[in-house]
Amino acid sequence: SLVMQRRHLDTTSKWESSNNRYRALTRSRSAVSSVADDFTESVISGYDDDYSILNRVGMDQGVHVSSDEVVLLMAVANETSSTIILSNRKGLVGGFEGSPMPTVRITSGVSVKIPVVIPRIDRFDENGDVTDLAAELVSRTALQWESEAVEGADGTEKIKRTGRVRIPSRCLREIIDEHKSFASRICKPPVSLSVTVGGEPKHSEITLPLGSAIQVDANMTVQDWVPEDVVAKCKVTLEFCCAEKQPGNSSSTNGGRMPYMWCGQLRRTIDLSNEEDDKSHLARIAFFQCGVFVVSVCAKVSSQDAPAGIEESWWAPHAKIVRVGELDEQ
Repeated sequence: SLVMQRRHLDTTSKWESSNNRYRALTRSRSAVSSVADDFTESVISGYDDDYSILNRVGMDQGVHVSSDEVVLLMAVANETSSTIILSNRKGLVGGFEGSPMPTVRITSGVSVKIPVVIPRIDRFDENGDVTDLAAELVSRTALQWESEAVEGADGTEKIKRTGRVRIPSRCLREIIDEHKSFASRICKPPVSLSVTVGGEPKHSEITLPLGSAIQVDANMTVQDWVPEDVVAKCKVTLEFCCAEKQPGNSSSTNGGRMPYMWCGQLRRTIDLSNEEDDKSHLARIAFFQCGVFVVSVCAKVSSQDAPAGIEESWWAPHAKIVRVGELDEQ
């Protein structure tokens, strides 16, 4: 077999051998080029993902509240052999203003879901760069855990273990990449909204006699972080809304009548390119039924780059309550 291999090498022409060496060199260069291209593509892709935080205004279907805070539901599973206690150096582990949760106790083998309230994330960091959403969210939701003291093997020594609980960064980045609307859910909104009832911006609740009408005002501003070229592609429609709280428990029957009626233009499309537009809207609403009503305003943002019918709905952070009652007998 060695003789046959030797004869094959002797009969191989020099140009063919040289061509084989060229093919090997080409494969080597192609591999290096492929690695470089993959690296460049990953860098560009990462840049596009970050830059989309600014450019995706009005491109993702969803309903949001233009508030300063957002509520997350964190699931924590205790896979250790002992009970652990979660805490946070910044203060509360979770909960709300009325029912705070300074610590959370989780027994072994149990998974709990904790509501966590965090401030909405800025689209730009302190250095003026586009914010790394995954890193920022992991940092804000990190918790400490400490196991309850248990006796050692000799029955005298007590062992207490500690550690940290973090959202897996890799899983979080995959979620952000797959769901582009994730940024709208946790980042600061593109618009700021406020609603006023009866010309009293400080009053969250107002009382009216049955049959009364009152003026509702809405004001909107575009946030400074939204790029000008993005603003030029967007359209915003302000729309008033009213709903009755617990309509089935109303003290009076409506007899087929509408409980309320809007007077004036219910919706208004704002021209963002017109700097003289005050970006406000007003209408009047009349109430024909006793009860408790909630009045608010919604800004529907759509982009020219989005498919038809896609829009982001941003509600005012605070609605106004209107209590309608019977006239007092004189």
